[in-house]
Amino acid sequence: MRNILKNYIVQHWLLLRKRPQDQSMIRTQIQQAQARILFGIAGTCYLYLHAPLFDRFLDIFLPLSALYFLYNLAIIPRIRRQPLSAFRALFGPAFDILVVGLGMFIDGGHGSGIYFMLLIIIFGNAFRYGNALLLYSQFLSTISLILVSIATLSILQQSIDLTLLFWQLIGLIVIPLYIYLVGEKAEKAFLGQREAEETSLRLLDQGPLPVFTFDLDEQQEPRVLYANETVNQILHDEFTSLIGERPDVLCLPEDGEEMNRFCKQTLLSLRGQPNVLYVRGHTPADDKPLRLMCTATHIHWRNRNIGVCFIHDVTERESLRQEYEHTHRQGYMSTLVAGIVHDFRNILTSIIGHAEVVQMETTDKHIRQQLETIIEAGERGSAMVTHLLTLGKSASNVSETMISDDHRQVLERIIGIARLQLPAHIRLKYTIGSHLPTVAINLVEIEQLLLNLINNAAQAISHNGQINVSVQREFDARQQEQLIIRVQDNGSGIAEEDLDKVTRPFWTSREKEGGTGLGLAMVQRIVRIHNGTLHITSKPDRGTTVTIRLPSRMPSTTDSESGKSPAPAHIRAAKSCHILLVDDAPDVLNIHAALLQKIGHRITTAQNGKDALQKIEQETGTFDMIITDYRMPEMDGLELIIELRHRGINLPIMMITAYGEDERLQQVYQHHVTVLRKPVNLRELNAQITQALRPDQSTPLPESPHTPHP
Repeated sequence: MRNILKNYIVQHWLLLRKRPQDQSMIRTQIQQAQARILFGIAGTCYLYLHAPLFDRFLDIFLPLSALYFLYNLAIIPRIRRQPLSAFRALFGPAFDILVVGLGMFIDGGHGSGIYFMLLIIIFGNAFRYGNALLLYSQFLSTISLILVSIATLSILQQSIDLTLLFWQLIGLIVIPLYIYLVGEKAEKAFLGQREAEETSLRLLDQGPLPVFTFDLDEQQEPRVLYANETVNQILHDEFTSLIGERPDVLCLPEDGEEMNRFCKQTLLSLRGQPNVLYVRGHTPADDKPLRLMCTATHIHWRNRNIGVCFIHDVTERESLRQEYEHTHRQGYMSTLVAGIVHDFRNILTSIIGHAEVVQMETTDKHIRQQLETIIEAGERGSAMVTHLLTLGKSASNVSETMISDDHRQVLERIIGIARLQLPAHIRLKYTIGSHLPTVAINLVEIEQLLLNLINNAAQAISHNGQINVSVQREFDARQQEQLIIRVQDNGSGIAEEDLDKVTRPFWTSREKEGGTGLGLAMVQRIVRIHNGTLHITSKPDRGTTVTIRLPSRMPSTTDSESGKSPAPAHIRAAKSCHILLVDDAPDVLNIHAALLQKIGHRITTAQNGKDALQKIEQETGTFDMIITDYRMPEMDGLELIIELRHRGINLPIMMITAYGEDERLQQVYQHHVTVLRKPVNLRELNAQITQALRPDQSTPLPESPHTPHP
């Protein structure tokens, strides 16, 4: 019977608004005990100075007061160990009221100022435990006031002020009753909130999706508050309880720092949007690590913000692997189909060139507008051909996208997918700076850059290692913004003699491991298309750092309010010069010659490299510049360039080609050659010639003029 009563009081009185381990309830009870001690001391001093019967009842009052103080001191450590106690809930208010009642009696009866202590006792118990203890304390206080009045009349033989007694009883009944009604409404609202919380917890407990909640401890580190049973499937029952643990126990140690940072950022984030993190989880035996996608957000729960994280096991999602492999396949395809577009680019060159020649010769405004339409259509066709290098991508992904600071989540997602492909012994850390510059490059190409660089870095790490990825904004020497992508590893490194080979297509030092040699070649192609630079530093057994610099997109220069470039009729060369033009396609050769002559240059033509060498020997010192095609019979453009440099001819050279990147074409960059892609319009051609002929742009001779013929 005793245990039944005890459990009933705890469950139906004390737990209506509190939980056994509620820290706020523990603090409140301790503060109340301390307050009772202080009030007891103050009341004793008051009675000593004011009560007329203090000396008469000293033998009773002092032992009772000492016992009262000892009781309150003793329960403070008990509260910390056992926050809820049916004995304290029943005995505490009765003891308080007994001491106050004796004090009123010593002070002359029911008219004593100690009376107000009864109201404090009632409100204090209501504040601690709610309406159940309010009614209990109110009942005891009313009985105590009546008994004090009877004792005053019978023992002290003093008359009772019935009017005062009436109002005192009214005060004990009405004021707490008002508090009771207000508290009842608040309690119902609280019970409704608690029921909703319990329902939410039941849904989380019974749900198939692993979920845990977390907050920050005193050191501002994330700690788990709650985890449902499904989380144990991820941990394989390694932990009996996650409460109080750091979230990094859910993933491999290599990803633990990222997990903790992710949870901390979720709680400190001002936005309510979910954050996503990809990490590797624990696995039994020697299986591959689980691949986990964590989605977290923060919510307001019981007067504080807490984080909620849902965990998705995406190990078996073939879509992620297919997406990863598909991205690589696009890069390989873009390299393989580069030659397909050659003929079509030559056709477009002829169309655009002839249209520009006619446009320069005619003065009819209507005809000039029609020719401008033809030129624009040809340039659109050129863009479409360029996009063939990324076959299989949707139009929305292939089209030019301005990568900027708004794409932070996209970058985090790409790096997160790359982390899932890494072996368990490799840690991946990343930093994405703020205020990223705007760069004209599509998302597919950014994904290809990052995935290939991270994959290459992982292949160089055979034991425990780390890959650091950094995407930042920096300024060059001219204080122009650049997007810097830097991937650093502490792997085996690259031999010094191989550094100039790693970007060649199909060259690989890991052929036995299945390497294709296309990854860095594709990276270099993308970088060059966007006028960027690729720099690799490495030392054997010290790791490798790959740095990509992409210039910020600058607004194009216009000469009209409409923003269009000047028409070909208004284009003139800044300085007339003698140009040797080399191309095996007669149509292209003739149209380029006509265009350059129209803007004021003197042109000599040659149909291949051997023909060009003969004319250089015949007209030694008369040429100011050489413009050559790449693929030609007998001697192609690369062979011509190598021979010219071998002979020490230090002329500006420009190569105009319809081919994409291939192994041999990349060698022209070693000889300080400007490369343009067909079709090239007159505006671009004139600008590049002007740039190449500037005195401060003189081309230095290569360090080794004895480069062998390929």
